[in-house]
Amino acid sequence: MKFEKIIEFHSYDKFGEILYILHKNNRKYLNDALSKHDLNLLQAMCILTLDEKSDLSQQDLTDILFLTKSGITKAVKKLEDMGYVERTKSKTDARQHVLNLTDKGRKIIPTLRNINDEWESRMGLPELDDSFIKILHNLAYKSIDLNSKE
Repeated sequence: MKFEKIIEFHSYDKFGEILYILHKNNRKYLNDALSKHDLNLLQAMCILTLDEKSDLSQQDLTDILFLTKSGITKAVKKLEDMGYVERTKSKTDARQHVLNLTDKGRKIIPTLRNINDEWESRMGLPELDDSFIKILHNLAYKSIDLNSKE
C-alpha cells in the first residue's frame, strides 16, 4: 500500500503535519465528489454559508470563510453563472450588493451536506468523543485569534 511506504519514509507526529494531511485529503475527497455536480469545495462553502445567513456581501463571505477576496469573487461569479446565487442591491444600503441563494441553490443543499456527511462517516468522525471535538473547536478559534492579533 502506498500509505505504508510513506509512513516508513516519514513519521507524521507533528500536529501541524497531521492537520495538513487531513485538510489536504478532505479537500481532495470533497472536490472529487463535488465535481460530479460541476462544483468545487469553495463554491460549496459559499452556498452553505449563504444557506445559514442571507443578504451577505462578498466581503462578508471573505471574512466568514477566511479566504481571499479574489477566490470568493471567482467562486461567486461561477455560482451566479450557474444559477445558484443571485446578487441584488442591499435593502439597507443601495451602494452595496448582497448575495442570496436561488431556488436552484437551495435545492443543492441536501446534496452538499450528504457529500460531507459521507466523508465524515467514512473517516469515523461520528465515533469521536464530544470532548475531543470541543478541544479541536477551541484550537480552531484560538488559531483565528492568534492570527488576528497585530
